[in-house]
Amino acid sequence: MAIRHSHHGAQVLLALLCLLVLPLAAQEQPVIASTSWVQAYVIAAGAKNVVTIAPFELQHPPEYEIKPSDLLAVQHASLVVYSGYEKFAKKLAETAQNKNLRILAVYTDNVPSTIIAESKKIAEALGTTEAQAQWAQSFTAFTENLRSEVASSLPDKRVVVQAYMKTFVEWLGLDVVGTFGPGEPSPAVVLDLIKKKPAMVLDNYHNPGGKALAESLGVPYVLLINFPGKDGTRTIEDVFLYNEKAILGRGKE
Repeated sequence: MAIRHSHHGAQVLLALLCLLVLPLAAQEQPVIASTSWVQAYVIAAGAKNVVTIAPFELQHPPEYEIKPSDLLAVQHASLVVYSGYEKFAKKLAETAQNKNLRILAVYTDNVPSTIIAESKKIAEALGTTEAQAQWAQSFTAFTENLRSEVASSLPDKRVVVQAYMKTFVEWLGLDVVGTFGPGEPSPAVVLDLIKKKPAMVLDNYHNPGGKALAESLGVPYVLLINFPGKDGTRTIEDVFLYNEKAILGRGKE
């Protein structure tokens, strides 16, 4: 009798375990994000199980070189999301021995409309469009509020900006009077930018080149980020808040 009871108990336990494991199995296949920036888009899309290949602490993640362990991570993934300028990510997806793997390229640019459109593409691939739509609504309100705070706080909005940051800075409502980079501007470019008399130089932390220019102009020098990772930033909202704080901190000096 005791044996029968034990056997029945084991069956019940097994059935319960199956119920617990089945929904988890559907969630087990991770989504692979090439970098922290792409990962922020993937999370915005509603993905819960995300593996990011390039480490968060890298200053310039697109230069990352894949390791054998990265190939292993892709073996069990359902989707790889990357951006077109990341050669390592495309190579990773193509090298993976996973016939069921889907590959999706997204365009990364920290302009809210672009982030919302690109994260929607990811959500459609994952079947998480409802979660993405909810996120997009709150993100729109968050970014509009941030933009109005920046616009109302800066008395002089004339800036010189590193080329990769131009669209974000223009979205913020600042007056981009000149651009430079990537890399350090030539003496001729420096002379031209000095004539523009900007109030601030906004550089790209991931590919800087404007410090000498800011010193020549005698204006505040601000490093902005695109990729989460610096100073504990993790989400796309963190990136926007980091940049707002950097600009307003120096713009009020």
